[in-house]
Amino acid sequence: MIKVIDAHVHYHIFARKIPEHCKEFLENVEGTKMSLKNDNVEIEKILLVPSHPCYTDECYDGFYIDNEERKRNPDLYLQWGEVNPLKCNVKEELDKQYSLGIIGIKLHPVHHAFKPNAYREEEGGLKELLYIYEFAEDHDLPILIHTGTSIGVGSRNKYADPIYVDDVAKDFPKIRLILAHAGRPLWYDTAFHMARFTRNIFLEISSIPPKNILKVLPRLNEISDKVIYGSDFPAFKGQDLAEYAFQVYSVIKDEKIMRDNAKRILKI
Repeated sequence: MIKVIDAHVHYHIFARKIPEHCKEFLENVEGTKMSLKNDNVEIEKILLVPSHPCYTDECYDGFYIDNEERKRNPDLYLQWGEVNPLKCNVKEELDKQYSLGIIGIKLHPVHHAFKPNAYREEEGGLKELLYIYEFAEDHDLPILIHTGTSIGVGSRNKYADPIYVDDVAKDFPKIRLILAHAGRPLWYDTAFHMARFTRNIFLEISSIPPKNILKVLPRLNEISDKVIYGSDFPAFKGQDLAEYAFQVYSVIKDEKIMRDNAKRILKI
């Protein structure tokens, strides 16, 4: 039986606890099932991602909804923190989330409408974003950055290109930077190239249909030590958490990607 760490699950969406203007997304995920085990795989840990499935001007999206669920099952759940650098008192919010035991920070440029490198002076000098990276560096926290398009209401896909993370990797070489969704579907080559040649950039392959993974990332095995599994659950109608993990494993056939890399890269 394959042991799995799922690095990308939106519990609060599964619980249907999202803003009203996001709720049309729920039609896309009817009939989903958060199963943890079948004859082939066992979900050992789940990392909760707070992001709402649409544009939002909230400070922390679903973080505290997820946190309540994590308290009920701390052996299963770990949690990404999340802050919106345009809407948060970043120092205060990160201190609070860190005290609650986050394992890293999620940034969602597409739903919060900023470039990942907007802290640089030539990109606008967004000081709150700079502080997020400094906080991650000081506290040895990885950062998960949404890359690739989103169909959520109000999404700003001009911020989805992973190339903006290139500046971050060079300015903050100590931070482990994970490209969520590997640049889906327009920037797979960019994301792969960055993970292959940049020491502190990694790929996370959530939301790529299992049958397509090796079609869109045909050289994935070349960087298999730098790839993390995630499901993006709930992402489509009828998605079953354990079955989806087995479908991905059946294609990539790499236990490091399914579990071991997350333990090492995220220091679980």
